[in-house]
Amino acid sequence: MNKKCAKLSMFFLALSLILTVSSCNIGGLTGPLGFVVKTTAADEDYVDFGTMENFTASGDWAVIEKVKLPDDYTTGGWHVFRGKAWEDKEGDIAISLRPDQVYGWLFRSGYGWYNLGFDATFHSERWYTICMQYDSDADTLSFYVDGSLRDSESGVPMLDDSGNTNKLFFGGQDVDAGWGEGDLYTEADIVIAHQAWFQRTLSTTEISKYDGTLDAVADLNLFFETSIDDLGISDVSGGGHNGTNGNSPEFFLDQL
Repeated sequence: MNKKCAKLSMFFLALSLILTVSSCNIGGLTGPLGFVVKTTAADEDYVDFGTMENFTASGDWAVIEKVKLPDDYTTGGWHVFRGKAWEDKEGDIAISLRPDQVYGWLFRSGYGWYNLGFDATFHSERWYTICMQYDSDADTLSFYVDGSLRDSESGVPMLDDSGNTNKLFFGGQDVDAGWGEGDLYTEADIVIAHQAWFQRTLSTTEISKYDGTLDAVADLNLFFETSIDDLGISDVSGGGHNGTNGNSPEFFLDQL
């Protein structure tokens, strides 16, 4: 076998091993491998997805994600934030996960922030499912953790975010440069494997079976969905909200 053929053989062997490993048992844990993104608060890492006009204006909606605290976690904050300090606009959305609590916020002009939460112990290197959704018929905002309803708020009117030009950030909250905090405010150490925004509510079964993919979701009606590789995050919903990396977010294979 010549050197060229030997190199090709080694390449295809390595590729075969990667494909095999993606669905096998590693280190006593079962589950597929997939690319994830990690933002580190000290480095002010972030991913900017641009503006998200007309998400809450559609009526029903849901945001669901698979996230975990890294083993070197030091700082919590809004790991997902659609907004800009201090320019709160109708339909701004925030989600925070810390070792002792998980919270979600939704901003309504002339009212302020609705906030939903759940106090518990959240361990590092363990995946959690967080879902916040809005039912326009019931005027109810609901918050789920690992498939269980943990908090809700009734009497929430539909929010018209058609004029909301605030950006969505992973890793913290966008600020004006003049504030002096750098690129973000309340930076967060977080690992995100997947996130999807729907223009409908999800059933409790869909939320419970969510595994970081949308295999358990029959009717997508997507507004935004992440696809993560070794370089960044693209939006595979067709909405074109592709991520722009800021500072040094890490992209690596991890077991879900």
